[in-house]
Amino acid sequence: MGIDVRPPLLRRLRPGHWFALDCVAAAAVALGWGAPLLGGHSDAAPASRWVGLLGATVLAVPLLLRRRWPWAAFGLGIPAFGMSLATSVVPVVPFASVPMALVAYSVATRDSRRAYAALATILVVVAAAVTVWNGQWVTVLLPGAVVVIGWGAGMLRAQYRGYLEALAAQREREAEALVADERLRIARELHDVVAHSMSVITVQADMGRLVFDRKPAAAAAALGVIETTGREALTELRRMLGVLRDTGSRGTLEPAPGLARLDGLVASTAAAGISVDVVVRGTPRPLPAGVDVSAYRIVQEALTNVVKHSGTPTCRVTIGYGHDSVLLMVTDHGRGGPPGPGGHGLVGMRERAALCGGELRAGPVPGGFEVTARLPDGDRR
Repeated sequence: MGIDVRPPLLRRLRPGHWFALDCVAAAAVALGWGAPLLGGHSDAAPASRWVGLLGATVLAVPLLLRRRWPWAAFGLGIPAFGMSLATSVVPVVPFASVPMALVAYSVATRDSRRAYAALATILVVVAAAVTVWNGQWVTVLLPGAVVVIGWGAGMLRAQYRGYLEALAAQREREAEALVADERLRIARELHDVVAHSMSVITVQADMGRLVFDRKPAAAAAALGVIETTGREALTELRRMLGVLRDTGSRGTLEPAPGLARLDGLVASTAAAGISVDVVVRGTPRPLPAGVDVSAYRIVQEALTNVVKHSGTPTCRVTIGYGHDSVLLMVTDHGRGGPPGPGGHGLVGMRERAALCGGELRAGPVPGGFEVTARLPDGDRR
């Protein structure tokens, strides 16, 4: 069942609603300022009354323009505001300062350098009004402060909006980076699983085809190896897909492979015709999950390359447990030579080593080819 989450009331208002509110505010300003003058309830002279009516009209119009044309509203409102400060036909608060504060707010929300020019203009108008009133600052500074406060609120609003936009852009970049990292991780996992298994299957299928007529038992054994390797590859793929789907059954999935499963990897490589000699130096210990998986995958990919490219029946895997790292070395005495272009195996191994803060070297050595990786053990620093 979905949850109906409604935004706050102010966020549900559309531009037409806001314009209607501005119309109501403009009418309130015009009536509130003009009614006392028209009704004869003001002690001002007739000329001053007409000036006040003009100011009421001119000051109400910017409220209608401030959202769509804020600078036009400011240019129209600042003379009326200055006139209200200089003549004081009616109390300037709230009929003059509050509408002008709203206009200043709309200008400042643009968060441009011109907003500071608007602030300077406001201060100049206030200073000029102070000189007209011969130093009676209280009469002028109070409405001027109201307008400056409106301008400051607009600047805070603009800065907050800019912060939200920058935060949203940063989150989008982080999300894109996470997606890219996840795609690389999945690509590495798929390559490691499929490449090794398909190399073994290809070698066994080729051998079975060659001895099918002369040695049916050997061909049947090759088919058995193909079946076992295929099932193991399918199990690995199901584990990966189960984690990706995240259906809540993660606890029933097999654990990620590690060096504890090296015997099975050696057996599948031997089934492909490569005898693997495993040498362990130092005292074996549990490794962090990320390091353990990376170590297994590096050895797996190195053995896959031996099966595919070396042309030798033997190789050696050396695992050395140091004080703060584990050293992996896969050496064969095959064809040697530099790595061929276009492959992803060595790239994937280097990426796995880099993710663990380690390093990997791969290249020809006298009489063969060698892959060496050092992975820091994070639990023993």
